[in-house]
Amino acid sequence: MSSHSMSDTFAERAAQLREYIFSQPSSTFENNPWAVANAIDDFAETQGRMMIFKKKKLEVAQAQLTAQQPAPRTILEFGTFVGKSAVAWGAILRDIYGGDIPEDVNVYTFELDPVMVSLSRDLIKLAGLQDVVHVLEGPASESLKKLHSEGNVTSVDMAFFDHWEEFYLPDLQLIEDLKLFRVGSLAIADNTDFPGAPDYLKYVKAGGRGVAGSVKYESLSFATKSQQGKPSVVEVSTVVALA
Repeated sequence: MSSHSMSDTFAERAAQLREYIFSQPSSTFENNPWAVANAIDDFAETQGRMMIFKKKKLEVAQAQLTAQQPAPRTILEFGTFVGKSAVAWGAILRDIYGGDIPEDVNVYTFELDPVMVSLSRDLIKLAGLQDVVHVLEGPASESLKKLHSEGNVTSVDMAFFDHWEEFYLPDLQLIEDLKLFRVGSLAIADNTDFPGAPDYLKYVKAGGRGVAGSVKYESLSFATKSQQGKPSVVEVSTVVALA
């Protein structure tokens, strides 16, 4: 499939998802992020396959975030797509903070496709998370550099990678270079087994750069099962030292 036809397919699915959710009574979803996230899952399962962060994988990440101490305040997401996981991060933060999310708790999610940006922003607003979850259009690395230079992101508690696998490692290393991680920060990556991110996986499994002044990781692979029964892996790397 060419990149053009793939883009057309994504846009068509996005339009179908928009119709699926916004044709239902708004009261079903308003200020209810889990209802929005679950509806996206339901659409993906019943109306056609979509490359979203599925429930079983999300449960892995949710357990890690819920156990994190101190509680997460800044989450970065590389690859918004239709906004399912972005909405879920907001829902998890709402659960952690008991529904009253502090003003300095934010999710920043990066997306290139303007169609996906528009849809995800609308879904985030429907879920009542527009003050917490922010969709930035454009290359993730440039968006992050701008957030950092403007003082909006000074520390990162969790970075989630679910965009083009070839950029997982460069974007992780950008976070390192900006000195945004703390001990206990999480780097969570999807699709490290398929399509695969071998350079990223080798790096985090080795503990990082392994030089003075670098971040050191402990990394675990969590296997889930897809609907087809095939193993599907989420890689969870925890910052254990800042050398």
